[in-house]
Amino acid sequence: MASLYPMLDYRDIFQLYNNSNNNAENLKIFSPEILTNFYKTFGSEGTKYITDNPENIFLISKDTSRGQELIQLANEKGDIIFPLTRKHGIAFAKHYDRDVLNIVIKFQEDGLLAIKEYGDKAKMLFSLFIDEETFYHVIKTYGHKQTIPIIYLFYDNKDFNSQMSNYLKTTNAYNWLSSWWYGTDTATINTQDAESASYNNARRAVNLIFELGNDFIDRFEIVDINNVKEEAVTTITNKLRNFFISDVEKVSRKRIRQEDITFQDKLFAGLDILGFVPIGSGISKGAQLAAKGAQSARTVKGFKGLANLTDDLVKAYGDDIIKFVANHGDDGIKAVQATDGRILKLSQQYGDDVVRYVSRYGADAEKTIEKYGDDVLSLARQFGDDVIKYTTLYGDDGIRIIQKHGKDIVLLSSIYGDNVIKLSITHGDDIIKYVSRYGASGGRVIEKYGDDVIGLAKRYGDDVIKYVGMYGDDGLKLAGKGKAGLFIMRFMSPTVFAKCVKFIKYGLIATIFLTIATHPIAFLSGLINALAWLFGTSPVIIAIILGLVAAFFIIRFLRKFKWVFTPFLICFRILKRFV
Repeated sequence: MASLYPMLDYRDIFQLYNNSNNNAENLKIFSPEILTNFYKTFGSEGTKYITDNPENIFLISKDTSRGQELIQLANEKGDIIFPLTRKHGIAFAKHYDRDVLNIVIKFQEDGLLAIKEYGDKAKMLFSLFIDEETFYHVIKTYGHKQTIPIIYLFYDNKDFNSQMSNYLKTTNAYNWLSSWWYGTDTATINTQDAESASYNNARRAVNLIFELGNDFIDRFEIVDINNVKEEAVTTITNKLRNFFISDVEKVSRKRIRQEDITFQDKLFAGLDILGFVPIGSGISKGAQLAAKGAQSARTVKGFKGLANLTDDLVKAYGDDIIKFVANHGDDGIKAVQATDGRILKLSQQYGDDVVRYVSRYGADAEKTIEKYGDDVLSLARQFGDDVIKYTTLYGDDGIRIIQKHGKDIVLLSSIYGDNVIKLSITHGDDIIKYVSRYGASGGRVIEKYGDDVIGLAKRYGDDVIKYVGMYGDDGLKLAGKGKAGLFIMRFMSPTVFAKCVKFIKYGLIATIFLTIATHPIAFLSGLINALAWLFGTSPVIIAIILGLVAAFFIIRFLRKFKWVFTPFLICFRILKRFV
């Protein structure tokens, strides 16, 4: 989390990690650059969908406009949009709702493929006839490609009713045919509203396909659902009249086989087709009860929770647990088991957030919520789920500190460890300043040295925390010398300084040479830092300049004293001849 700064402002970092349901561990798999770019493009709305399932980042970030569209759909319909899009495309995901779920559960692939191909028009027809066995038999026998366009043609043809009526009136069997066609002894033609007329026309098309089969279907040329060419109505009705006048028993009617398939099988297959059931899962024996919950599920975890729902849980806690698990998934099951069912009442009293808190932090979180109620919950909604964690750990002191410092203390604790709040309780408000400036090192220093180092920091400046963190006990001792000790530690470690002090008795120049001889790297590092501080620039720049100066003098030296290397060059040439 700390690595995101300064690419993101600390307020954005807090917002990034403050999403409900967030799992900080999942965010760690992304590089700071990728996470920063994603957050700047899609905001916290997009980030919440990659915390639970990091794989969603590929769907969302592939194309910005498409990603925004997916996020909007997920906000409307739930995060089930992502597995649907991954498996069936965004066009199908747009159509998804409870009706589509029911259609796929009952009609399986036929329902799925019809909606993918024909969209809302197929969805509307399936919804109209979902409970009619004749429609089910027609779809299963002849498939959606042949049937749905024809049924929709009848549904959309407002004049078909009068055309059929006018022709039937010319036949001798008008009363008998109209009774079969309209379902009444006296046809009530042109007295229905448009919606009823459309429904009745579609139902009659279903009946015709069921009765006449391919003889009826073959009368149509199907290009797509918006382009179905039919023969004249008189030709169709002639075939209808001939059908009834001829020997009915000789007409072979197709019937779908009677499938020995349980409701549990249909429910599981439907969810599996949609991509909601995890690999290796199965539907429990209480699947008929779970189906009630499937109507309420809007998230992937909701469907997975239903897949893991057991008869024992339903028997122990009643039907209420079904919808509860549909809303909260496995988190709901964990919370119910952790609280022996008390979470059902607690969630009604305080809202759905408490389910997440209890499933995440265990039964102790329930006790915290019962003790502090809305006081702790309002803080958790403002500053993140970890408020529950810290209040559970530190009780009254924890909630007091969070109320006082708000998101600052929660964010620092999330980044640098739980002990930040503990130290704040023990050593006061200055902890926030030190940890904000020096990070985890500042926390470790205060945890180890406590009020001693805090007292020195207040007396001589915050740099005491920095240098004690760098040099430990030796740094604490030297910091006790005041500003002079801090000045020395700016350029070298206390250990090196302590050894160099022993050379002072030999004079200043001797001390410098002895320091170079015994601690050359420490001396150079101190010299670079001192010059950088003196000129107000970066130590890197000073090191480059010193390197260039040293190279210049070495080259000058080699040119003037190259005779020193002459014997070595002669030996090298002699050896080269023999080789």
